[in-house]
Amino acid sequence: MNKRGLYSKLGISVVGISLLMGVPTLIHANELNYGQLSISPIFQGGSYQLNNKSIDISPLLLDKLSGESQTVVMKFKADKPNSLQALFGLSNSKAGFKNNYFSIFMRDSGEIGVEIRDAQKGINYLFSRPASLWGKHKGQAVENTLVFVSDSKDKTYTMYVNGIEVFSETVDTFLPISNINGIDKATLGAVNREGKEHYLAKGSIDEISLFNKAISDQEVSNIPLSNPFQLIFQSGDSTQANYFRIPTLYTLSSGRVLSSIDARYGGTHDSKSKINIATSYSDDNGKTWSEPIFAMKFNDYEEQLVYWPRDNKLKNSQISGSASFIDSSIVEDKKSGKTILLADVMPAGIGNNNANKADSGFKEINGYYYLKLKKNGDNDFRYTVRENGVVYDETTNKPTNYTISDKYEVLEGGKSLTVEQYSVDFDSGSLRERHNGKQVPMNVFYKDSLFKVTPTNYIAMTTSQNRGESWEQFKLLPPFLGEKHNGTYLCPGQGLALKSSNRLIFATYTSGELTYLISDDSGQTWKKSSASIPFKNATAEAQMVELRDGVIRTFFRTTTGKIAYMTSRDSGETWSEVSYIDGIQQTSYGTQVSAIKYSQLIDGKEAVILSTPNSRSGRKGGQLVVGLVNKEDDSIDWRYHYDIDLPSYGYAYSAITELPNHHIGVLFEKYDSWSRNELHLSNVVQYIDLEINDLTK
Repeated sequence: MNKRGLYSKLGISVVGISLLMGVPTLIHANELNYGQLSISPIFQGGSYQLNNKSIDISPLLLDKLSGESQTVVMKFKADKPNSLQALFGLSNSKAGFKNNYFSIFMRDSGEIGVEIRDAQKGINYLFSRPASLWGKHKGQAVENTLVFVSDSKDKTYTMYVNGIEVFSETVDTFLPISNINGIDKATLGAVNREGKEHYLAKGSIDEISLFNKAISDQEVSNIPLSNPFQLIFQSGDSTQANYFRIPTLYTLSSGRVLSSIDARYGGTHDSKSKINIATSYSDDNGKTWSEPIFAMKFNDYEEQLVYWPRDNKLKNSQISGSASFIDSSIVEDKKSGKTILLADVMPAGIGNNNANKADSGFKEINGYYYLKLKKNGDNDFRYTVRENGVVYDETTNKPTNYTISDKYEVLEGGKSLTVEQYSVDFDSGSLRERHNGKQVPMNVFYKDSLFKVTPTNYIAMTTSQNRGESWEQFKLLPPFLGEKHNGTYLCPGQGLALKSSNRLIFATYTSGELTYLISDDSGQTWKKSSASIPFKNATAEAQMVELRDGVIRTFFRTTTGKIAYMTSRDSGETWSEVSYIDGIQQTSYGTQVSAIKYSQLIDGKEAVILSTPNSRSGRKGGQLVVGLVNKEDDSIDWRYHYDIDLPSYGYAYSAITELPNHHIGVLFEKYDSWSRNELHLSNVVQYIDLEINDLTK
C-alpha cells in the first residue's frame, strides 16, 4: 500500500506558556518553537478568554507593527460563538473614522473572513469563505489554527484554516493592514470603532502571533495542527480534482476500508460537468489512506485543477460538453470475493435535468437489449451495438465496418478512431471549453464522437479483484424499466450483501418508486424489485440494512422534511408501505442519509446507526443517531443523538462504516451543499473516527 500524508500540516508549537486569563502579555520568541519559520514574531500571546469583552493589546503590538506585509497566526476555540464576532482587530478608534479598520471575523455558521477598510483611501475589502471552521468534536471545543497572510509583493490576502487554504484574493490596489490610516487600537475579541466595541466575541484565543513578514507556503505547511479530521481526498492529489462530493465508505471482509467519491473538475456542480469516480483504501482502521485512483473516468476533458469562481456572475457556469460519472455505491460479493462499484453515467452535456426521460438508450431485439447509436449527420438512432461490439445498421439489418470496444471506444475496420481532448479555463469573464491538441480514443459518450449514445442517464458497473487496488473496465447495466423509460438513478453509499445468501442489492430510484437491483450470481445478471413511494419528483436516495436474516430496512430521503423507511421480509422481493422516523428533521428537499447495522450490542440490543443532518433550515446540524432494535416487531428506538459539530455548521452527504476495531468511520461533506452561497468549496469532505462510547454518552 502506498501510504501518504493526508495534507499539509499547519499550526504552531508552543512550550512553556503560563498566562493569566484575559491579561495581555508579551511572550518572548525564545520561549516558543516555530519549527522552520525564518523570523521571530513581533508579538506573541495566549490563553485569552473572550466573553463579550475586548482585550486591548495595543501597548504590546502597535509600536512594533511596521513594513507592508504581515502574518497573523492564531489558535482559537469557539464552540458557542456569537452570530458575528471579531477575533482580532486593528482600528482607528477616533470619532469620524469608524470605517478605518482591519478585522479577522467569524460567523456562527463556520464562516471565516477578513475586512480591510480605509475610508480616506477608498478601500473596502471583505474576503471570506463559509464552512471553514470546527466548533466541537466529541463534545469538546475544537482548537482551530488560522494563518492570515497579507502579502504586499503579490498584492494578495490569503487565509489558511486547519491546514486548508480557504481563500487567496489578489487586488489591484493593495493596502497593508499596517497602513490603515490612524491605527491606534489593537484588540482581541472585538473591533474598536469610534471608541465602541463592535463584533464582540465568545470563545478563547489559545495562541496568537504576529509577524512583519508574509510567511511562505512552505513555512505555513511546517506549522503543526491539532485537527479532529483527516482528508482522504484533497485538492491537488493524484486525481487533479479541486472538488469532491458524494462520499462512500465500505469495510471489506479482509478489514480493508474502501472509499469512493465524485472527483469533480467543474466546481461542485452535479452533471452536466466533468466528474470521475475515485477510490482510496485504508488497511489500518482509517489512520492512513492510499493514493486515490480512478474506478471510472472519461478522457474527453482533461483532468485539471481549476479554481471555480464563487462570485455571483460566474459561479453558475457549468462545463457543458463533458461526459461524466456521478453517485457511486459499493458492495462486496462474499462468494467471488470481488468488490462491485456502481455509478450513474451521463453522456456529454447530460445531467439529471436534461436527460431524456422517455428513452432507455437501448433497443430490444429478440429479448435482448442492445445499445443504440446515432451517427453524425443522422436524425435518428439507426445503429445498434450487437455481439462482439459490431455496429449494425438497423435500416438494412446488416453489420457495418465499425465496432465498439469494451471501453465503448469507436473502431473503423479494426483501427481505433480518436478525438481531440478539451481543456477549460475562464477567459475574459466567461468559461471557455477548448481543444488542447491531445488526441484521445473516440468514445460513444463523447460529444465529438462519430457515433453517440442516446442523451439519457445510464448505470455502469465495475469490479475489483484485489479489494480496490485496481478496477476493471466498466459495463453498462441493461434497462430495468423498458425501452421507453430512462434508467433509474443510483442511491450513493453502500449496496447490501445479505448474510445468509449470495444475494446483492443496490437501491435506485425513479419517479414514484424505489427500484431495487438484485443479483444472485455475483453481479453477472440483475433483476429488479419495485416499491412505490408517495413522491413523484423526490430524489429518494436510499440506504439499506439487514435487521436479521432476510429482513431489510431501507431508509431514504423524501420531500416531507422527514426520513422515510420501508421493510422487506423476503430478502428484497416485496416491500412494505412507507413510514417515517420521528425526532429527526430534514429540509423540504431532503438530504441523503447513510445507515449501517452495528455488529456489537448496545445496551444489550442490536443497533442501527444513521448519519443525517437534523435541521429544517439547511443541510447542517449533522448527527449520528443510534437506534436500538426491538426483536419482537423490528421497531427501532432512536435512543442516542450524537452531534458531529455545532447545530449551525454544515453537514450534507455522508458515509459511515464500522471499522475492524468497531469504531465508526465518518466521511462527510462539512458544508451545506444545497446553499448557492457554499458552492465550489475545496477540502470540505472530511473524515473522522468515533468510538461507540462517544455516540452513547
